[in-house]
Amino acid sequence: MKSKLEIVSGFLSSGKTSFINSYLTTEVCKNEKILVVLLEKGTTNIVRNLNYVKVVYLEKVNNIKELLLKEIQEEKYKRIIIEFNGTYNLNIVTDLLKDKKIKEKTSFYGNYYVGDCRNLDVYIKNIGELIIPFIQSSKLIILNNINYINEEKKETIVKTIENINFTAPIIKSFSINNLKDDLDASNYFKESKLTRKFKTLFNKGEYKK
Repeated sequence: MKSKLEIVSGFLSSGKTSFINSYLTTEVCKNEKILVVLLEKGTTNIVRNLNYVKVVYLEKVNNIKELLLKEIQEEKYKRIIIEFNGTYNLNIVTDLLKDKKIKEKTSFYGNYYVGDCRNLDVYIKNIGELIIPFIQSSKLIILNNINYINEEKKETIVKTIENINFTAPIIKSFSINNLKDDLDASNYFKESKLTRKFKTLFNKGEYKK
């Protein structure tokens, strides 16, 4: 079975690591063997008390392919999450996903974009060529720290994001401290009863192809 490969993108201190920490405790990730690859060191660390999660820090993004192939060869991961710095070009991701060896071992499961509402509009205006492709390609967008801006700015940012990506759901989080509660309240990462049943059977070794 191929590993699900997911990207979490956004600028430094936007809340990517906090999002990953919250995501790892959701129903869809619970008890899965997961690899988390960090391409930057922020102010928040990945929670280390989850025995089903391995965390690797990679200093050079050019080594991402070699790292993934090495890790996949040594361990069967159900899910691989890459925390991707928003200043990198999206081509790095697309080149990785097009790689034949990576495609044999993984299935791309989507991109999550995390933006800090306190400065997101400035970034889009000044370096939109870097940010907009990640927002456009996201299956879910998290607008973090939305409680720190006024109502007019909230409306403007939400409309801007909706004009860039017409289909992705938007989760509006009051702050990093509220991020887990906001994710839980959204029900986005809730498993269906059918999915839970199959996972239970699979984990017990009763599900056969």
